[in-house]
Amino acid sequence: MTVAENVEAAAPQSGVDYVFDPTWDQETERLRTNEALWDAGTIERLERLGVGEGWSALEIGAGSGSVAHWLGERVGATGRVMAVDLETERLGWIERPHVEVARLDLRTDELPAESFDLVHSRMVVQHLEDRPAAVASMVKALKPGGWLFLEDTDSLPLFRSAVSEDFLQDVRAAGYGLMRRSGHEPRGGHFDLRMALDSGLEDVTAEGRTVMVRGGSDQARHYMLWLEFMRPRITAEGLLDDARIDEALREMADPAHHWLSQVLISTFGRKPR
Repeated sequence: MTVAENVEAAAPQSGVDYVFDPTWDQETERLRTNEALWDAGTIERLERLGVGEGWSALEIGAGSGSVAHWLGERVGATGRVMAVDLETERLGWIERPHVEVARLDLRTDELPAESFDLVHSRMVVQHLEDRPAAVASMVKALKPGGWLFLEDTDSLPLFRSAVSEDFLQDVRAAGYGLMRRSGHEPRGGHFDLRMALDSGLEDVTAEGRTVMVRGGSDQARHYMLWLEFMRPRITAEGLLDDARIDEALREMADPAHHWLSQVLISTFGRKPR
């Protein structure tokens, strides 16, 4: 087993803050390239749920606001969207009177009870230490008959490619191993399903999707930014050196390369009426 694989297998540390730094000078671009990866599939599933005029929706971990903005358009002036995040500065561009932006920490702040037809979060729950408590809080915020829609990942397939069996696997193991030590659960989407089943929701289902990423694309840029952010920690731990990271960034930027994203697992459940 390599050093990086040892890190990946290590138990998470309790009480560690969120992996990413909201004040990082490239964080806005990282969030927007994440939207480039996942928004199309998220919106397709929101449409499938029937989100429409007059709905009340809560978007947890709103990021740069693309999904909250779409929800605002979808529910119309008779609906309501509450977009919450630890940092809300990136949400100021959403100028709709029925879209409310609020700073909220799901770990400590209480959500309004039985207030929403939809509660959605993407890549939030898998970063939390007490995930069952977070899901219970979201379920409590649903109106009877309302939908919970959770999206979290399984990172194991990331970077699988025709290039080689080990394409960027040292990078994945080093980066995600350190993320796990900071509280990130690399199989988060699987646990979402279990928690939804245990929460008393009805009509619980789950499905996974991946994106085939082309090197040099906006989607590839997301992984390049991820690696740049993780670089100081990876090199400080001696897992990879700067030369290897620079080489990996060149590989990610090469349009001749294609690779799989993580699997994003979408879990749905309805609160009993």
